[in-house]
This record gives sequence, structure tokens and C-alpha cells, in this order.
Amino acid sequence: MVKRSISTERWTLLAFAAPLLSTLGLAAQTPTFSVQLLGTIPGGVVAAVNGVNQAGDAVGSAGQGTSACPTSCAVIWHDGTPTLLVAEGASETYAVAVNNAGQIVGDGFTPNATGGEDYTAIIWNNGTASLLPGPAPQYPETYAYSINDAGEVVGVAVSSSDGDGEATEWNGLTPTVLGTAPRCAGADTGSTATAVNSDGTVVGYLIVVDDQCPKDVATVWQGTTPTLLGGGVLYAINNAGLIVGEGADGATAWVNRVATPLQRLPGASDNENSSATAVNNRGIIVGTTQLKKETPPGKTTYHALLWSSVSATPQDLNDLISAAAVNEYILTAATGINESCTIVVNGFSRKDTINNIAFLLKPTDPSSCANGLLEQKPKTDR
Repeated sequence: MVKRSISTERWTLLAFAAPLLSTLGLAAQTPTFSVQLLGTIPGGVVAAVNGVNQAGDAVGSAGQGTSACPTSCAVIWHDGTPTLLVAEGASETYAVAVNNAGQIVGDGFTPNATGGEDYTAIIWNNGTASLLPGPAPQYPETYAYSINDAGEVVGVAVSSSDGDGEATEWNGLTPTVLGTAPRCAGADTGSTATAVNSDGTVVGYLIVVDDQCPKDVATVWQGTTPTLLGGGVLYAINNAGLIVGEGADGATAWVNRVATPLQRLPGASDNENSSATAVNNRGIIVGTTQLKKETPPGKTTYHALLWSSVSATPQDLNDLISAAAVNEYILTAATGINESCTIVVNGFSRKDTINNIAFLLKPTDPSSCANGLLEQKPKTDR
């Protein structure tokens, strides 16, 4: 049975969506955000960012192409400079989230008892890595996707017998399987937990293999009890319970657990893919969208977006940076936002649209975040 990949699919999509040079609008005359390049390891050609905390520390991976990191090495960026996150014995590591205490979670390949490798969730506390085990021996592989400020981690544990995933939460190093419920009677399901907020509410989705059911079912867990919210994938939840992700109509927010499609860019068609990937406690949402124009034909094209509220018209982050930055870079996907409206974004250099690079965007006027002034007149020249 073929299942959706539950490893780093989300992060790969957001980091490496292909850009389109010809569809950029003009940048705002007065940029809303400054752009800081998040460097890679010396000699590396790729960097991808996945999360940011209130201190502005960002996490992701970097160094691909070097002898030390031929595929990927987990890193944390302080002031734009990457530091490798060491996990003894692990290879191809990724960091996906960081909390305000500086705890970091991610994954990597680790040796198993048969001489092979399993993918294993990792938590770094003060730079020291610990592996997050499966809830039982039949779950040899684990993946971590989110951590809250209490240090609760959520992700998935994968069965060796059928490859199904079980949404899992770790308190310390102790795993607990979260409950699942078939969307339809007799449906075969797996589950993934993608985010957890300050009160321990967990969100994610069920993976349903049944012709009578949605492919993915948006799911919220209180404790180990799941509540199904209909078709969709949940990616983030803030401390007020506002959830964002991807529904039937693309980027979606769940307000009081009711799906609310987010507005599309002006001129976008209904069949363009979009996704909301992160939300801060002010209710400001970031994500990505596929653009209408394609050059050459058939090449998928994405730009990073910001919604200043659930009801707001989205803004292309490429329109909110300086003209000089627009001339040099393309922002394809926003993956995180903190309470100061610092945003982490993946993209490309206009001179190299193959190798992903990572950015940190900061409001040029810090009060614009606190005062809710991020809303701008939308661009329409696409």
C-alpha cells in the first residue's frame, strides 16, 4: 500500500518550490521588511530554514555539498551565522523547530541493529542531542515536527510491519501514541502530528486510504483523543487555538475549529495551490502560493505570502522588501513567524534558481507588528 511520505515532505515542498523570475511585482517604495541572508556552511551550496523563536534564532539545514554535510546538516542561525547541531552517529540531519527556551527538534539517520539505518527524531538541549524513541519496538523510525515552550514534542512513529505512521507526543524522552479514528467505517488510516501549542493542544492529520473519504483529514488532539475537522492538513496552531494549514480550497484557517478559506492573491485562479504554514499569537499567518503564470510552461512556481489576519487579503512578501533585494532574490515560501513578526523564508538568488537559500525578514518599523499595521494595499500586477 502506498502511503504519503511522512518524513520531510512538508519542509522539502516549502524550501525548494521553484521560482518564476518574470512574475515579480514591483517592491514597495518603503520596504516593510529588511532581508538578512542566512548563510550556509563554508563550501556548501544550499540552506533551508524551517522555524524561528522569539529571540530570532532560526533553525534548518545547511552545508549540502561539503565533505562534512554531503546531503544535509542540522543548523541553528544566530545573527545569520549557522552553527552545526551535532548528533553523534547521525547523518543527513535536519532541524525543524526551536522553542523560546532554545530547545531544538529535528531528525536524522541513525544506525540500527541490523547494520542499516533508521530515521530518528532528535532533540537538542543546550547543544546536546538525544534520540526520541518509538513507543514500542515495532516503531523503529520516528520524526519530530514541533516543540512548545514546555518542551513537549510532537511528530510521528512509523511501524516496521506496514509503514503506517502513528501521531506521537514526547514528554522528555517518553513517547505516547495519540489516538486515531477512521474517517469512514473500515478505512485504513495513519496519522501525523505536526504542531503543539502552549496548552498542549496537538494538530495534524489522518492519512486515509479509502475512495469514500478525503485523502487527508484535519485532526486536533486533546490528550490522546482526536477530533476530526474534515478534509485538510493542519500545519500550525497558536496559543489562542487558531489553526492554519491547507484545506480543499488551498490555504485555510480553522477558527474555533471551523474551516475558513484564506483569500487568494488578486488575480489568482481557483486551481492554484496555496498553503498556510505558520501563525503567531497575533494571528498573523504566513505561507506560500503557486502563481498563475508559468514560464516555461509546466514549471511549478511559488511565492511567499503573508496574511495580516484571517480575513485579510494576502500580500506577496516579494512586494514588501526593497527593490535592491527584489533584484537579487526571490522569496518562495515562508515557514515561520515569531511575535515580533520576524519571518523565516526560503528562496533563491536570481542568478541561481537551482540551489535553495534561506532568509530572515525583520519589520523595518518594529511597531508595525505590535500595532497591526502590516496590512498593505495588495499588488495586482501579476
